[in-house]
Order: sequence, then structure tokens, then C-alpha cells
Amino acid sequence: MQAPINLGALASEEDWLALCRLLGLTEDVPVLNDLLATFRGIGARGFLYEEAYIDRDFSAVYSAFYASLFHPYLKYCTRLHFFTEDLSDLGAQATAEAVSRRLEEKQSAYLGFVVLRPVRHAPVGIAVVASQKIASNPARQIDIRANYDVHVLGADLEVEGFPLTQQDTRVGACAQAAIWMAGRHFHRHHGGPWFSMPDINEAALKPADNMISRSLPAGSEFLTPDNIVRALRAMDRHPVVHAAKLDNGKTVWVRPPHEIVSRYLDSGIPVILGLLPRDGATVGHAVVAIGREIRKELVQPLPEAPTWAEMATHLLVNDDQRGTHCRLPIRAGDRSEAYPWTLEEDAVYAIVPLPAKVYMTGEVAETLSRDYVEAIIARAPEYRQRAQAAAGGVLRDITTTDPSFFAAGAGGLVARTYLTYGWKYKRRMLRNRLPAAFKAELISKQLPRYVWVTELSLPDDLKGYNVCDRKVRAHVVVDATGSRFWDSVLVVQIPGLSMFWTFNAASTIATRRLIWRATDEAKPFLPKVRGWRDYDACALPEGLPANATESPQKA
Repeated sequence: MQAPINLGALASEEDWLALCRLLGLTEDVPVLNDLLATFRGIGARGFLYEEAYIDRDFSAVYSAFYASLFHPYLKYCTRLHFFTEDLSDLGAQATAEAVSRRLEEKQSAYLGFVVLRPVRHAPVGIAVVASQKIASNPARQIDIRANYDVHVLGADLEVEGFPLTQQDTRVGACAQAAIWMAGRHFHRHHGGPWFSMPDINEAALKPADNMISRSLPAGSEFLTPDNIVRALRAMDRHPVVHAAKLDNGKTVWVRPPHEIVSRYLDSGIPVILGLLPRDGATVGHAVVAIGREIRKELVQPLPEAPTWAEMATHLLVNDDQRGTHCRLPIRAGDRSEAYPWTLEEDAVYAIVPLPAKVYMTGEVAETLSRDYVEAIIARAPEYRQRAQAAAGGVLRDITTTDPSFFAAGAGGLVARTYLTYGWKYKRRMLRNRLPAAFKAELISKQLPRYVWVTELSLPDDLKGYNVCDRKVRAHVVVDATGSRFWDSVLVVQIPGLSMFWTFNAASTIATRRLIWRATDEAKPFLPKVRGWRDYDACALPEGLPANATESPQKA
């Protein structure tokens, strides 16, 4: 039976040139060229090409804009799928049912898709590339990803990744594209509202102002940070803006921008970055940070109050003009011709689309966590003495439970702070390598919907790419619905000592009660790994190698 769709192999240079001819590429489109190169680089060996594909996003743009123009535009898009296998055997199937079933069997070979709009100047409507393949290099860490369902020829396929769209300069700029990418991820991963590009424009442009009215259609050349915030709030997000000051053309940040971005990537939240104009442009550029490239170990000397962000050398960003997973250097010294910006010199703002019911930033939570740990370490022997009764028996000197931790002190610890659900935190910690006394107390504790967790490690604990070899010595849990102005810390755990704060549910004014738990059982435990529900992948005896690139159970 002849397959009712275009199929082809991608085994040679001529095959790729034939694909370009099939797509009718008559103009040089950098973002599409990057996508084709990306799929080729991750092992594409076959493609499936759908014609006359109805795309929901372009249909919205067509109805809102292109249908009203004098020049006629087509409504139908095309969709291109990539696989690690040649699909020629589909055409040899005897029946339509056999084609559909055989295609579904290709799930393990599926690499993602590209929707092409019938607009020559901006053909890429949406593209999703399999993040697992992008992150095959152990130095690459894709923090933001979601599952995208694909239905073609009666078969159900799925790809996990982060969406990319190209700005259509007739109806929007890079800012709208960045908002769309972040919003589509929230829709897919968290069940947030579905927003088309016209929906984003409508939300961003109310109220209208003179800045965005300098182009037609309004806002099609650029959006200000205020416009971006309005659109994100319409998506039920609560954005927080971190901005640099410009001093003689140079950006000055109160906090290092790579630390800010790292906290929210670790929280599974994409960060919209505003970059200075480059290459003769008159306005800046907006991209979406979705991952990082990391070193194998920390580089000394470390800054004061160091964080896990020092492990990163590049951010991975989706750039609507250049492509997917572009490598944005963090430090000015790493600037290269491959990408025209660096985070250190060119970032002017970072917009974090936090979820509702989060009333504390990660920066405040990390400061509280460090302060509490420093105070508790200073009086650890005294606190441990108070906890003797609850522990039962006689406990040894607390500094002997983990001598290297207490020798380093709070200032020598490397922090990693992230936002998570309270129930997810509890589940992970009950399955982690923590003392039994800690788990026995934690299991019955009520936690808010969102909590900030700060993990504290020694610099030598963070060597290597294998997450099963990394260690955490202490951690703090802070109520993300709390405030810096009242007690928001819920849990503090250091080697040999844990502290839990609980509330009297029957009283709104009663003072919090503090519960102490002390033990001689103290050993490093494992950091949170995004997407893991437990640590079965690290269940090998300590000291043996573990392959932890994938988890057997995903959240």
C-alpha cells in the first residue's frame, strides 16, 4: 500500500538537500537552518511530511490578522516529523491500519517535529526537539521540558522538550515569541491556559502606551518589560522582574544574574532574558533560558556565599531568531562568534514567571536559609544538648558526626535553592539517605503547596556529572507563601541535628512550636534531580559507579 504522506530517508547529504527542495526553501531562514542542523546532529535518519496541516496557532493568527489583508495568504500549514530510523517500510504495509500501527511502533525513534507556516519570512510556527537527545552530552542539562502529544496517520506519538517559535514580524517581536514559548510550556506541563499570539498581544498591549504605538501593528517591533509582565499575569503567572542598571553602557547587577537564573531553572521555571542590542540592532532581544552547560567540578576561588550556579559555563536558550538550545556564555571571557551575547555583559533583565501562591523569591529564601544554618552551627552543641531527651541515650559530640561539614562552617557551603511542591519534597526526602529520626518526624508534618528548599554541600561534593556521586550535607525548607518579616522557616537539618517548626491549627495567634531531633546517624544524602520521584537509580552500594542519566520513575 502506498503511504498517503511523504516519507523519506536522510542517510546522505543529497537526502537532506532533497528535503530542502521538498520544503520549498527559497529564503535563508537561520532558525529553520538551525533546526534542520539540530535534527541532523541528534541522529535523524528519516522524515515524515504532512501537507495541508491545520495548526491551531496559525489559525488564530490567520483569523486575527492575515485574513484581513488585501494580499491573499493560505491558511494551511505543513508539519515535518523526524525519526532516527528510515520510514520507508511504512509504504510497504498492506493496509491503512498496518501503517498506523507500524508508525506507532516507531515511538522510540521519534525525535520531534516542526510546523511550517505558509509565511515565507517566518515559516517556523512551532518546533519541539527531543530534550533527551539534546542532553546526550553529560555536560548539558535541560531543566525545562514537557511532554507534547502528536497525532499523525491515526498513530499517537510523544516527544519531551521545550517549544520554539519564530517571531512573525508582521504580528509580533521576539518578546511575544518568548512569552508564547514560556506560556506554552506552562500549558503543557502545568495545565495553564492556552494562549495564541493574538491573545498575548491583546494582554500585553492593554493599556496601550506611546512606546508600543511606534509600530504597526502596535507592538510588532518590540515590547517593554512592563508589557511582558502584563501578558504573563494574564496567563495566571506572577512574574518577578530582576533588572540591571546601566552605567556608561555597562550592566550592573545587584546579584549575579547567573545565580538568579540558576535558582529558577532548578525550580523548573523558564526565565525570559532581555539582552542589549547587538549587530547594529536598534532594540534589544528577548530569549528564554531553559537549561545549562556545566563544568565537571567547581573552579576555585569561589565567591562569597557560593551557589551551584558556579558549575555552569553557558545557559541554553531558545532564540526565536537563531534556533533551539543556543549556547549563551555566562561570563564575558567566554564570548565567541557562535553567539553574539554573554549573560554577564549583555543581560539587562530577567523575568521569572512564578506560579500563584508564591509570595517569596528564591533570593530571600536562600538568605534566610544561610542565616539559620549559620546561627545553628554556632550553637550546635547547646541545641544538641536540648535534643538529648527526644533522642534517647547519650549522644557524642555533634562535630564528630560530620567533621568536614563543621570545619567548613556556613561560609564554606555551596547552596542550591529551588521551588517545589511541599508533597514532592516530602516524598523525595522520605526516600533519600536521611536519618530515620528525621524521616519519622517529617512524615506527619503538614507542608504548604509550595516550599523553597536550599541544599548545602561542600565544594568537593559536586565533582563529576553523575548525580548519584553528588552529595548534600544539610538543607533548609522555607514556606514559599511566607514572608521575610515573620517566621517562615519550616525545617532545618544539619548533620546530627534537625529542627521542625509546627503551628497550632486551632489558633491563629499561638506561637510556633519547635521540635528537636538529634541522632549520631549522619551521612551525606542525594540532591534533588528534576523529574525523579525517588532515588532507585542510585540504589547501588556506595562507592560503586552508577549510571544516573535517566530515572526509572518520573514525576
